[in-house]
Amino acid sequence: MSFKTMDDGQVWLHPNSVNMRYETIPYPWLVFGEKVKINTVSLRDSTGVSDSVLILFGGGGLINGVSPGHLKMLRGYIDFFMDPTLAESYVSLKQQLDQLLQRKLKDPKVDIYKEGKYLMRAVQELVSGDQCEGRFVFGRESKRSIESNDKDTFTRDGANPKSLLQTLLMRAGHTPPKYKTKHLKTNEFRALVEFKGMQFVGKPKRNKQLAERDAAVEALGWLTHTSGSNKQQDDDNSPPDLTDNMLKLLSTCRKSKSRSGRG
Repeated sequence: MSFKTMDDGQVWLHPNSVNMRYETIPYPWLVFGEKVKINTVSLRDSTGVSDSVLILFGGGGLINGVSPGHLKMLRGYIDFFMDPTLAESYVSLKQQLDQLLQRKLKDPKVDIYKEGKYLMRAVQELVSGDQCEGRFVFGRESKRSIESNDKDTFTRDGANPKSLLQTLLMRAGHTPPKYKTKHLKTNEFRALVEFKGMQFVGKPKRNKQLAERDAAVEALGWLTHTSGSNKQQDDDNSPPDLTDNMLKLLSTCRKSKSRSGRG
């Protein structure tokens, strides 16, 4: 299994890691205590965690994003999408939790279970209710915001559409997408991305990298209903949510791979 960090890009589990015995880790995130580099960067002392655990206990700052229900960590490297009310709850609980832990650090005699009785109950409720499927990681924008920036729709805040697509598929327990690029007679490149038996073709671009990014955008557009006939209506101001295509992909009761695709 390979993973991705903000500093190192692709990394691997250390051969001696306990998690190496598993084919997949049923959590959307992996926290670790140490990185070792020989030929490649590998992780040791790793533990899988849910979205809720990362939001409430992770570092890097938790801030509001560009739309209601959008939260960002690590200066936008990680995005979460959820109901706006739930997002406000996470932000408020994290602030209170950080304050309580700071009090504990200053005064070790503070009993956090007594001083923060109801806070800890709320945290426990959120964490225990998270089924670890990565359900907060992806959402969609309204058509209005998309049309205002039809170029690089999925690259706000420096996001990479290829990384977003791969992250989504791997969190759903699937293999990474495969790209095929063709050099056209116009001296441009057209890329095709394939996953789960489906194929998505991007627009011609001036180099391979841009072509693959555009193919990834096409696939993400289908998954989030932001391309073709699946776009929302002009007056749709609903908060980001998961679409049927996304839910099917993330479903724990996965069916066999479909062979029908979009060319």
